Amino acid sequence: MIITQHAGYNLIICPSRLIYDLPCAGCGGTRAFLLLIKGHPVDAFIMNPNVYVVVPIILAGVVLMTYDVFHHTDKLNLYYRRFNKKINRPAVYIPLLLFELTIWGYNIWRYKNGQL
Repeated sequence: MIITQHAGYNLIICPSRLIYDLPCAGCGGTRAFLLLIKGHPVDAFIMNPNVYVVVPIILAGVVLMTYDVFHHTDKLNLYYRRFNKKINRPAVYIPLLLFELTIWGYNIWRYKNGQL
């Protein structure tokens, strides 16, 4: 669940939370990222372990995109296609799916216990 607290307003913008009244696997991701950049890696992991999956992917994408712009190449697309081939194997996507389902269950548990 993403809650924006700005100027005294609570705004829920997570579609899963709004429609089903359940948090999604990404709920807490923004707060986890903020904890990570503030130097609280354990708290970031507790908030949402996905932060350690998503941040490196985003950083790599930004680096490759910047490289492509300045060197007029297509490395981001090349690496994306390679990554897509590797991730489309059951030995890779089944553990990732189980990881995400575990995080989703963890977020639901935390939400039901008033921790999210």
